[in-house]
Amino acid sequence: MNPTDDQTLSMTTAAYRLRVDPVRAVADVRGADGRLWFRLRLLGSLDTLDGPDETVGDVAVSGRGDGDGLLVEVRCRSSRWTERTTYLRCTETRLEHWTVVRGEGRVLSAQLFGGRRLPRGALPSGSGLHTVVSPNPDHPRRVARSAVEPAVIGVVGEGSEPGVGHWLFTPAPWCYAVCREPAANDVDPPDGEWAVVGLLAPVAEQTFTAFHYDPVTDGFSLRLEYEGHTTVAGEFRTPTVVVDFGHTDPYDAFAAHTALLRERGLLPEPHETLDRWMQPLFCGWGAQNWLAVERRGSAPQYATEQAYDEFLARLTDNGVLPGTVVVDDKWQEQYATCRPDPRKWPDLRRWIARRHRSGQSVLLWWKAWDPEGAPRDACVCTPDGEPVALDPESPSGRALVEDAVRYMLAPEGLDADGFKVDFTARTPSGVGLTHAGPSWGAALLHRLLAVVYDTAKAVKPSACIITHAANPAFADVTDLIRLNDVLMLDAPEPWTAVAPHMSYRAEVVRAACPGVPIDTDGWMMPGRVAWLEWTRRQPGIGVPALYYVTHVDHSGEPLLPEDLAEVARLWAEYRKKHDLPMPLGYS
Repeated sequence: MNPTDDQTLSMTTAAYRLRVDPVRAVADVRGADGRLWFRLRLLGSLDTLDGPDETVGDVAVSGRGDGDGLLVEVRCRSSRWTERTTYLRCTETRLEHWTVVRGEGRVLSAQLFGGRRLPRGALPSGSGLHTVVSPNPDHPRRVARSAVEPAVIGVVGEGSEPGVGHWLFTPAPWCYAVCREPAANDVDPPDGEWAVVGLLAPVAEQTFTAFHYDPVTDGFSLRLEYEGHTTVAGEFRTPTVVVDFGHTDPYDAFAAHTALLRERGLLPEPHETLDRWMQPLFCGWGAQNWLAVERRGSAPQYATEQAYDEFLARLTDNGVLPGTVVVDDKWQEQYATCRPDPRKWPDLRRWIARRHRSGQSVLLWWKAWDPEGAPRDACVCTPDGEPVALDPESPSGRALVEDAVRYMLAPEGLDADGFKVDFTARTPSGVGLTHAGPSWGAALLHRLLAVVYDTAKAVKPSACIITHAANPAFADVTDLIRLNDVLMLDAPEPWTAVAPHMSYRAEVVRAACPGVPIDTDGWMMPGRVAWLEWTRRQPGIGVPALYYVTHVDHSGEPLLPEDLAEVARLWAEYRKKHDLPMPLGYS
């Protein structure tokens, strides 16, 4: 630490140089090369349902030694809280920033590295950034985005709604990789030094729905959306924002953030995945969609025993035998209760038993949150009492989920082998919603998945739970992480090349969730050529996944006999490499 006089504080390390302007409450941060990284606004605003949080009058900035580093403290008068203090801790390679308030209120949103200050209005941070890479695949083409393009990581999104396509990883890891170099194109991150800007918080304190990167011209701030469901009565501390320097590329930055979370004791240990769950899998959703195109109707109406028998018979005739079969939407009569629709599945338990005798495992598609068939007291509701989502913190909601899981897995029930969990991006969102417990946002999603996961393992310890929660804080509620749908259905063409974009998603999972196997997915494909290219890459990335049987649904192109022969060959090589047996009756 090197205080230069009574008006400024500064610090120089091998990673960065920092100087604080105490009048403006701004920290100028430069690299070892002297180039600007940030002009960080040492303010925060925690708005409540009662109104905005604005800084009033002068701020008091002080600093003191903190081990081998520096701790800067910024005390402010707040229009909303009885006290508000913002901190910046400077260590050898990183900066840490958080805000503490005292008082009472329901937090609507929290702005970090920025805030409102009377009479100047909203004040963001400045930056020398050119490129941002989000771990959340929320753009149909772009991986490396301009630093003036907004980004969001969260648990709310929708593939069928324009403009809210941030649903593929729910949630992605809570961090952004940033660089001072411009990207040459939309896909390839530039060479140069990278920093990671991320959150440090245990999952129980992740009661926000979204983590926003909000850019302005030559600047940015960060924002957490609490939606009025986090109540303060006394003291509240925001999650810590960490800025960590010195990384070679975005994935190195994401991996470093996961390592720091683990070092701080903020992560669960991932579960060991049984070899059987590394078997190539077939999911019928793509084939269901083709039947909907060919025969008209909707894809869910073809989640039937007859259709799945036809799918598997054709694959078998072509030498393609999956080790895992996923029965997709909508095999059940009601989403919340998970009893088979008897018109589609006269005896689903018997059908699963036949698969077992063939040496195959069966996963059932489970739609997170959907309240169809649930009583009102089991649900998150609108102000007028309309159920909109299951509530895992309601005793009735928890009991309903536990009952559904037990029925699907228990030998006296359906005796399935696990679940493909989908629609986690339907996490409820809205200030006016009512619910039973204190959790909201990511914390409430984790609670729901924990009920599913813990119940499943209690009933059947070998059960497999696949999610698309590519966040290391969710490693205790998933066995495989699915890369999710290839195309974003609400996005206009042209799309990016499939294999590069899916490979980017896989790199995110490897960096953020090391050791957790990847379900490579395979729907929805723009055409046969893209499907073949991704099919060939899948065995080197994770568990191969097949979604098609006769046609690619989007383009209508037929799969040729040589295409399925290639799938059979690729799967045989994959099984040999991983020492996985062929299902019974095949060599």
